Amino acid sequence: MKLPKPIALLLASLGLIASTTGLAAEAGSSLRGKQVTIVHGYMASPQDHWFPWLKAKLEAEGAEVDVLSLPDSAHARADAWLGYLQANIRQPDANHYFVAHSLGCISLLRYLGGLPTQTRIGGFVLVSGFADSLSLLPQLDEFTAQPLDYRKLISIAPRRVAIASRDDGIVPYRQTAALSRSLKAPLLSVAHGGHFLGSEGHTQLPVVYDQLLSMILH
Repeated sequence: MKLPKPIALLLASLGLIASTTGLAAEAGSSLRGKQVTIVHGYMASPQDHWFPWLKAKLEAEGAEVDVLSLPDSAHARADAWLGYLQANIRQPDANHYFVAHSLGCISLLRYLGGLPTQTRIGGFVLVSGFADSLSLLPQLDEFTAQPLDYRKLISIAPRRVAIASRDDGIVPYRQTAALSRSLKAPLLSVAHGGHFLGSEGHTQLPVVYDQLLSMILH
C-alpha cells in the first residue's frame, strides 16, 4: 500500500519505516526536476565502484544524473580536472546536487569555489574527501597546494555532508574529519568501509544514496 507522503515522513521519523531508502520507494518520482553530478576520483571512471548503482537509483526516482569522466584519471592534473568541470557542468542552481569521491572531492570544491559568489546549489556529499597532502600520493599535491575558501563554499552549498571510513588506507580518517570541520559539514563515520572502492566490495553505497535523498527531500 502506498502511503501519502506526509504520513510516510511521520512514520519514518518515528522509526516505523526503516529508512529514507524505503521512503523513496513509496515516493515514486520524488527527485523529478533535480540534477545530480557525480565526480569520481583518482584512477577511476564513471563505470567504477558504486557510481553506476547510484546513478541508476537516482534516475529511478526521476533525477537527471551525470557521472563525469575526468581526463587522464591515472595521471590526474589539477588544472585539467578543474577545466573539465568548468566546461562540462552547466551553471548550477538550487536544484543541483553533487556527489564526489576521494580526489573528486577537492576537485569539486575548487570548481564550486570559482563560481560567482551569489551562486546557490542544493548541496553536496563528499566521500573520503581531503584538502591536505596525502603522504601515500605526493603526486597529487598540486590539488591541495592552494587553500580553499571555506566561507564561500559554505555559503554556496547550504547542505553539506562528509562520509569517512575509520580504516581508509588511502585517505586517513583524520583528514576527512578535518575537511568536514572546515566545511561545517556533518561527518558520517563508517567503521570498516576502507576507501569505498569496488575492489573492496563497494559496488553499492546506500549511505550516500540515503544522505543525498534526505538532503533533497528535506
